[in-house]
Amino acid sequence: MDLKIADIQAGDILLCYSSMTAGEKTAIGTGYSHVAIALRGERVLEATNEGVQIVSVGKLLEDYDHIAVLRESENSPLWGEARVSSLEKFADQVKGKRFNQIGLARVPSRKDVYRNDLMDRVRGYFEGTTAAVLSGRDVYFCSELITAAFIHVGIIEQSAAVVFTPETFSPSDIAKDKIFGFFYGYVKSNPSYVVPDEDFFRTNI
Repeated sequence: MDLKIADIQAGDILLCYSSMTAGEKTAIGTGYSHVAIALRGERVLEATNEGVQIVSVGKLLEDYDHIAVLRESENSPLWGEARVSSLEKFADQVKGKRFNQIGLARVPSRKDVYRNDLMDRVRGYFEGTTAAVLSGRDVYFCSELITAAFIHVGIIEQSAAVVFTPETFSPSDIAKDKIFGFFYGYVKSNPSYVVPDEDFFRTNI
């Protein structure tokens, strides 16, 4: 389904696709190399090389061919007014933080480590020996920021945060995990643009 910018709601996940970056490591598996989260008023929170910033959806589309929008299930709504307000406060707190270039490069190796000690961390949570996963950090890469936002507003609770660790999530991981929402439609950079037939959401729904 084709969407307009005005159709985007606060809490929507915006996965960004560009043919120029579809082959990057963070895009492996889906072709989506960047992710942001919608705020009120057609604004988005994102982390780029320039750091954590709040920009318009229109500005986001200047750099990408199309955006795939993920949204909560109508049968299980998550983004009430309290959580949207919490998200806005989180955005104000993290705006201006630096981009986590080193952390982004370490995602693949961190995944291996976290996969290997997953049960130890889960057991440690219930025994009180695993440290809490904090949403507030000094640096963020894009998917780390979005996962941290879900922890901050309470969609990902601490009991789950030991599994959904922000520093191990890539944009493709977010695209594949339904906790971040279900595919709702595409916003295109221009009306004549055609989303590729092999797009992840056209072949995996």
